[in-house]
Amino acid sequence: MDLVFVGKAIGALSLLGLISSAVLSTAARRFHVEVDARVERIAGILPGSNCGACGRPSCFATAEAIVDGSVPVSACIAGGQDVADAVAEALGVEACEVTAVVVARHCGGGRHAARAYSYDGIASCATAAKLAGGPLVCAWGCLGFGDCVRACPFDALALDERGLPVVVLDRCTGCGVCVSVCPRTPVGLLELVPERARVVVRCSARSRPKDRKAACGACCIACKRCEKACPADAIHVIDGIAVVDHQRCTGCGACVEVCPQQCIDVYGRGHAADPRDFDGKGKAAPGFSVERTATAVEE
Repeated sequence: MDLVFVGKAIGALSLLGLISSAVLSTAARRFHVEVDARVERIAGILPGSNCGACGRPSCFATAEAIVDGSVPVSACIAGGQDVADAVAEALGVEACEVTAVVVARHCGGGRHAARAYSYDGIASCATAAKLAGGPLVCAWGCLGFGDCVRACPFDALALDERGLPVVVLDRCTGCGVCVSVCPRTPVGLLELVPERARVVVRCSARSRPKDRKAACGACCIACKRCEKACPADAIHVIDGIAVVDHQRCTGCGACVEVCPQQCIDVYGRGHAADPRDFDGKGKAAPGFSVERTATAVEE
C-alpha cells in the first residue's frame, strides 16, 4: 500500500471538510433569520401533531399565525380549551371559550349491509367510492376500508368486527381529519358533534325508508317513535331521517329505548359509560335503561 498516496487522500479530504465547514458557518451567520421568541413558546404549547385541522401545514406555522394576530388563540382545534387557555396566558391576552367537538359516525350497517357488487380492488374507501359509488347498495353507508382510521393522527379510530370505525372518545380531539378524508362526508357519514352529545343516530340515508331497509337492517325507517317519545323535543325526523338537536338533548335515553331498528346509540363524553360498549347496540347495550342513562348523565 502506498502510504504517501493514502496520506495525500486523507489530507485532501480534511482540507475539503475544513473549507466546507467554513462556508457553511459563514452562510449560517449571513442568512440567519431571527425567530420571534413568542413563536417558539407558542409552538411548544401546541400539540405538535401537525394534523392540519387548523388549515395550516404545521403547528409551527399555526404558532406564527397566532403571534402575528391573523388567527385567534383558539386556532388549534385539536388542543381544545386547555391549549387555547395556555396560549392566551403565554401571550398575555384574554382567553376565549372553545366549543369542544368529537366525531360521530352515522352508519350502523358495516358488513351486514347489502352489496351491489363484489369489490376486490384496493382496500381504500376513496378508491372504492370511485367505482359506481362503492360496493354498497346504500349510497350513504360506510365502505369500511378504514381511510379514516389510517388518517387519524391521534389513533382515535379503530375498525371493529362489523368493519365500522369506532371512535375512542378519550383520544378524539375533534381535529376533523377523518371527516376530511371520508368520501361519504358530503352525505353526512362522519360529523363533528359537541363532545357531550348524548345520543347519535347510526344512519344518514336519504332514500325511501322501504328501499333503505332492504339495503340495511340497521337503518332509520322514519317511524317517528323517537320523536314522539322524547320529553325534551330534541329529536325530529327531517327529510326521512332522525336528527338530534344536541343543544336540547338531555340524554335520557327515551329515543334509544323506543327505536325498533336499534339505530340510535348512547354517545358522547357526557355519559359515565364507555360509548364503545354501546356502539351499534341501541337499547340492547349491556345495562341500558332510560333511568340508568339519565342518572349517569346527571352525575
